Order: sequence, then C-alpha cells, then structure tokens
Amino acid sequence: DQKTYHMIASGDTFGIFQLESDGMVSLLRKMKVSEFEDIIAAIALYRPGPMENIPTYLKRKHKQEPVTYIHEDLKEILEPTYGILIYQEQIMKVAQKMAGFTMGKADILRKAVSKKGSSLMAEMRELFISGAISNGYSQEVATEVYDHIEKFANYGFNRSHSVAYSIIAFKMAYLKAHFPKYFYANLLSSVIGVESKTREYITELRTRGVNILKPDINKSSEVYETEKDGIRFPLANIKNIG
Repeated sequence: DQKTYHMIASGDTFGIFQLESDGMVSLLRKMKVSEFEDIIAAIALYRPGPMENIPTYLKRKHKQEPVTYIHEDLKEILEPTYGILIYQEQIMKVAQKMAGFTMGKADILRKAVSKKGSSLMAEMRELFISGAISNGYSQEVATEVYDHIEKFANYGFNRSHSVAYSIIAFKMAYLKAHFPKYFYANLLSSVIGVESKTREYITELRTRGVNILKPDINKSSEVYETEKDGIRFPLANIKNIG
C-alpha cells in the first residue's frame, strides 16, 4: 500500500510499534522505505552492534557504493542485504552452502555465534573450515569467511523475529494512514492511566487537527470513542473517578 510506505518513509511513525523512536525515524527517512523488506532490515539494523552497518547499508542501497561479497558463491544469500551479514539465518545458510552443514548443525553455529568467545565457537570454526575444504574451497577462503562470521557475531539478528515485528508495524501504519481517528482512539485507550503517554498522543493529535472532546456523562465510556467531531475522552481516564 503506497500511502502507508510514503508515510513510513516520511518518518510519520509516531505511535507505530518498533518504528517510533527518534533514531528509527531518522533511519526510515534515510532509507526512503519503499517495500516490506526495507522495514525488516531497518528493525534488524537499528540495534547496538548492527548499527555500525547502517552507513554502509544506506550507501549500497542508494547505489553510492559498490556491493561486494565475502565470496561470490554467497551472492544469492547476501544480495537482499547488499552483501552485509544482518540476519542469523544468513549465517546458517552460509554454513550450509560452504561447509555442507545440516540445518541442525547450522543452528548450533547460530547459537555459538551469539555466545562469542565460547569453546563451542572454536569447535564450530574447525568443523566449518574442514567442511568448506572438503567442498572445494581453499583453507584461506574458508578461514576468511569464518572470520567474517565471528566479526559479526554480536550483530546477527533473528530475521524471523524481525519479520514478525514488521508485520505488526506495517498493520499499525496502514491503520494510521487510512483510519487515523480510529487508530488514535485505540492507541490512547491502550495507555489509559499513563499520563506521560496520554499527553504525548493528545499533543500529536492536536497537530493533526483532530479534536479531543471533553468527557461527557452521556457520551463517554471506559475507553476513547470516535465521534464525527473527534475523539471522546473516557470516564476511566479521569483521576479519582471509580
């Protein structure tokens, strides 16, 4: 839905799960988000560790820097992320492709990678290099690729986790883009009793020209309700009212 992508790319993501922090808003604008894959990558990249890859990712995405690969055989695995190892699943696929690892053994490697410096990591190094050599790769290439995996040990994020986050984020963004009054009514209802968030969301609403209607004994309910002229303040959010 182009309206939703345009809203995300413009950084208008206040109230959207995973996408509303200042740093994430800045990344979404720089990325010029235009497809679902961009949201998945943004959520995986915007974390301590992976953040170091953001400048390179953006330059390659916008064709300001050539895309290079650790090894040409890994192009298919790394092409969607412009040659950068971002997801744990990519590490698993590299191990399958080069070292002939089974899915089970590749998953053990994934666990070892998340515990950098462990004895398991050293054990997996030997298995990876010997597997790659038996698949026709030189020891030099096998070592270089494994060193690269180790280098990004703290960076790898679980892609399936990022996809699940992105689905929720996109659904929320779609509702905000097409049904803002209903979106904000539900968002405000989710923070009843939390003054700081209520204040934030109401301020945002006012900048959009949406009225917050005063509490009304005849019209208010326990939650925020949408009306023709705006959103009705609930009785449940009035202090000391049981």
